[in-house]
Amino acid sequence: MRPGLILVWWLPLIAACLGRPLFGEATSADSTTTDSTSAQESRSRLEKVGRLPDSIVGAVSKANPVAATSQTVDMAKWIARRKQLSIGEHNFGFTGLPIVIYTPSSKTWSYGARVQWADYERPPYRYKLTFSWVRSTEGRLSLFGRLKVPQISGTGFGVRLLVATNRDVRARYYGLGNDTAFDPNLEDPNHSDFIDENYYFYVLERPRAIMSLLRHVHGPVSMSVGFGLERSQIEPRGARSFYLDDGAREGVIDGVTGFLSATLQWDSRDDPTIPKRGAFHEWSYETSRNSLIGLFFEEIDFDRYTLTDSRYYDITERLNLANRVIFEALKGSVPLYAFGEIGGSRRFKGVGGGDTLRGFDSQRFADNIRAITNTEFRYRLHNQRLKKQWLEWTAVFFLDGGQVSPGVSDLSMAGNHWSSGLGLRLYWNADFVIRMDLAFGSEQGNASFKYRNIF
Repeated sequence: MRPGLILVWWLPLIAACLGRPLFGEATSADSTTTDSTSAQESRSRLEKVGRLPDSIVGAVSKANPVAATSQTVDMAKWIARRKQLSIGEHNFGFTGLPIVIYTPSSKTWSYGARVQWADYERPPYRYKLTFSWVRSTEGRLSLFGRLKVPQISGTGFGVRLLVATNRDVRARYYGLGNDTAFDPNLEDPNHSDFIDENYYFYVLERPRAIMSLLRHVHGPVSMSVGFGLERSQIEPRGARSFYLDDGAREGVIDGVTGFLSATLQWDSRDDPTIPKRGAFHEWSYETSRNSLIGLFFEEIDFDRYTLTDSRYYDITERLNLANRVIFEALKGSVPLYAFGEIGGSRRFKGVGGGDTLRGFDSQRFADNIRAITNTEFRYRLHNQRLKKQWLEWTAVFFLDGGQVSPGVSDLSMAGNHWSSGLGLRLYWNADFVIRMDLAFGSEQGNASFKYRNIF
């Protein structure tokens, strides 16, 4: 078993345990109203938590007093749990934390920061800007800025922009196939079979820029088209590397690519960041190639098809059931790094690691076809307001399954790898997620720390 992460907690998380619970308490944002309460009285209470956008005020004024009261109180709750300050007529949220993590297995420190700024003029937000920077003492770098505007006012269109650069000194490759072997003795200097401490690792450098145009179609249905450019460069981490011994250099390794993507989505979730009810389905197609500049780089030409199905159910007032199924197929001249990630509107590492199969090493299994399932029981432990911050603690029990294969016909229930574990979530201002998981699989145990729900 590889040791998990030891996290150096910062003051906001410690302080969160010291506040008063709101269960049973009445606050300006969360108190209930009777049918006899007028809309004007409700609006006066809203002034204590922040100004409502004019579009919402106009809608309320056209409603009957009782309905207006209910709508405005619900909106007050929504705003109060997110808003940090008001500028003119707009309510804004600002959340962010420093990052300090020690990893015993590599004896390295990681440090940086993540901040988020959102305009809450209308649900889920008018726009959201996220910036993250993390560097480690062993040379890892992750830097990105992301802007999302779900809908540009007066149009049915939105936009999503991402600019990122990444230097991953622990990208993994264990070979292609669902039954590839992982031998920790090959990385142990004290064992007779020792080859290199970084035998299964390689270094991946990848700057990229992506722009997507979003379009609302009807009701919960939307679509998007995107274009991106990226450059990938791969090199061994140690004196010897498994991806070279395995013959991966005979295939496509790295290069400069342009890619186009198209997605179709059905999104009936009650909230895109912390969903508790509804469903999210996404059909995604992506084509990547560098054939136009093939005279100068090794040719990359592959297609990625990704299907995601996520569902959320209320079992009780505090208990939620969430389930996600992912199916993905790669076709063509696939570069090495593409086997180690899942596509769609939000890319992440897989199969294996903190975003997919949590009880296995990151990117543990790779092949052209991959199937993943994640099930979580999420129980709300406690919520509180502390120093004008809305904090919600949630405990999680999860079960993950996943497998890969060269073709669809090779998939089977018996081929699944399973892991399970426990987790804890801190939802900060109802729009910023701090996730901690401890998982166990057949090969090892893993601790993971992320700034988002797994789905």
